Amino acid sequence: MSALYNPGPRLSDTVTAAPAMKEFASITIHPEVQDGEPVFSGTRIRVETFFDYMRIGVSINEFLNEFPSITRDQAMEVYSLIQSQYTLSQIAAMITGPQSVMTASEGRIVAAA
Repeated sequence: MSALYNPGPRLSDTVTAAPAMKEFASITIHPEVQDGEPVFSGTRIRVETFFDYMRIGVSINEFLNEFPSITRDQAMEVYSLIQSQYTLSQIAAMITGPQSVMTASEGRIVAAA
């Protein structure tokens, strides 16, 4: 009795698709709005402003009173990111996707003398 040949799983069976980029309805990044910084969608109010208000202990209600163009749903979505301890740069990367910021000397192995 001969052993059956089993080539194992095919590459197409084992490769999974890259996770989809997270979409945030509350946050927009556009190079012509606030220098490309994350803002609340439909406004020019930076997410960084919300971070600053939360950092100094201002309540979400007080923030919404100061910025009535931001909805409670928008504020709560961004607040959940703060609670998850995301930084502004991490939020921007989740929205725009990873970007290479490699300088000319990075990415090369250089022998030390």
